[in-house]
Amino acid sequence: MDGNIVMGFAKVIGISLVPVALFGAGLHARYLIDKGQTIGRRVHLLPTPLPPPAGPPLEKLAADLRRLRPEVRTPRPGIAMARQRGIVAAYDNVLVSTAKALEIDTTMAELVDGIDREAERLRLEHALEVAGLTWQVKRT
Repeated sequence: MDGNIVMGFAKVIGISLVPVALFGAGLHARYLIDKGQTIGRRVHLLPTPLPPPAGPPLEKLAADLRRLRPEVRTPRPGIAMARQRGIVAAYDNVLVSTAKALEIDTTMAELVDGIDREAERLRLEHALEVAGLTWQVKRT
């Protein structure tokens, strides 16, 4: 008889705790999933995730090049020299970032303004085109 009382008491406790456990699991689902993934990676059941890309997406870099290139090549009349230099510097920074994203070597960051920097800019634009990046707007 005592066994039936203990078994009945265990059933009542079990029935009472199941909804609480399910509710708690629902509240902490994200945490439980993260811990499960961590354990799965440690025992090599899940692959390790790839690291996120280091810089901005290539599409954004190409869009920035597309936006800045016309202003670098043909400045608007009456634009302040400081603003024009800022536009060229921004364009050069985006060129360097794009080259880094496509693993193209460049010395643009070390060069000062002048003919060497302009030559490197043209070489880098050509290298990006050869790598398959299209950002220049073709006018017909």
